[in-house]
Amino acid sequence: MIKSFNLKKHMFHKAPMLLVDKILEESESRGQTKFFIKPDNIFVDENNFFSRAAFIEIAAQSFAAIDLYQKNKKNKESAKGFLVSVRDFSFYNDAKANEEIFCNLERIDSIEQMHIIKVEVLKDRTVLAGGELRIFEILE
Repeated sequence: MIKSFNLKKHMFHKAPMLLVDKILEESESRGQTKFFIKPDNIFVDENNFFSRAAFIEIAAQSFAAIDLYQKNKKNKESAKGFLVSVRDFSFYNDAKANEEIFCNLERIDSIEQMHIIKVEVLKDRTVLAGGELRIFEILE
């Protein structure tokens, strides 16, 4: 687990939109993050279900968190990233308040500043959602 990196300080998103708590693993091609769903989260409905649409945002923020961590580790300038497309993304199961979810990422390809990422969102070992994201980075 990455202990010394303060996501709240480095991430573009701030509460209540910050949907990544910790980076668990990271490399140039893969990574894993975790997020605990608090009952007062803006994506939790009156029945305590977490919005499935937020899984896409968790995946995009997970990529951003890992990318920021890697750039910080190498003393490189950070970049702002934008989610430009979601492909073949499927939703299989739900999550609820007071549950911890994980996001596994694999970088499939990078062409200049465009990154193609395969993602899977899980609770325990159950896949909640997954698909492909394309993220464009604007270098500052």
